[in-house]
Amino acid sequence: MSTMVTEHIVTEVGESFYTIKVDGTRDPTGRENISIVVRFINESYEPTERLLTIATADQGDAATLTDTIVEELSKAGLSPRRIINQVYDGASLMSGKHGGVQKQLQEKLQRDIPYVHCFNHQLHLVVSHALAAEQAVLDFFSTCNILYKFCRRPTVAILYKGERLKHLLEQRWTSHFGTVYVVLISFDDLVTLLKEIDSQRTYGADVRVEAAGLLRTMSEPSFRFIAEMVHSILSYLDPPNTMLQSEDMDLLTVDAPQTKGQPDYAFEKDLIKKFRSEWRDTVLRRFHSVAHRRLPLY
Repeated sequence: MSTMVTEHIVTEVGESFYTIKVDGTRDPTGRENISIVVRFINESYEPTERLLTIATADQGDAATLTDTIVEELSKAGLSPRRIINQVYDGASLMSGKHGGVQKQLQEKLQRDIPYVHCFNHQLHLVVSHALAAEQAVLDFFSTCNILYKFCRRPTVAILYKGERLKHLLEQRWTSHFGTVYVVLISFDDLVTLLKEIDSQRTYGADVRVEAAGLLRTMSEPSFRFIAEMVHSILSYLDPPNTMLQSEDMDLLTVDAPQTKGQPDYAFEKDLIKKFRSEWRDTVLRRFHSVAHRRLPLY
């Protein structure tokens, strides 16, 4: 089946020039899993993306990744000579000007192949660095991570009635968005759970102490304030995040006027600018008001 899918993709690409989009992750065994996506213009003159393969390599250095990319393309039946762009994240392993994959691929194929830093990854870097700049926000997410682990205990999970908490992933700021969303909609359920465990002697002292500490932290106005603030900010960035991952996204599309049936990219940018300009006068007041409403009494 996989062979048939690959053959169909190669047929779709045909003699077209194409862009490669590559990302790698290391699995628990230490092997590198390398996803290779090709982007090309189909017969209807539409931008098209296809996941060509997910290859594995014993090592994750730039030379190995470069060799793997070329080998997998050739094995599938695509000529590496028809690569016109390469898109990766901004890690030095991939983007390095002297020894990164983008440089080694150009040297291996002996021609210039422009490298594009993934715009979605750039957005991730902006968001993650902004969140990391404030210690109170870091402490908030540390508490969320403790909550996640606490609620996964079998004896605790059986009592929890709220939405399932999300596991925080440093590589994906969207996991932070999901976490904050669950904390807000399940705030009362979490508080009820922590109160119940704190009051029951059937739980060990360590579990009750942890529940009491989490309840005390969540009872602080600052916890609800940060939750509301971060959720509001990230909710503005979620649509651009989705847009930047869409198959029909390109540099011209971002600045072009909206057409029927297409997302309004300019509107999203204006919305973020408006949010930033009204931050102090409007947004902070609303967050402050919400944070002091319906707080649990500890």
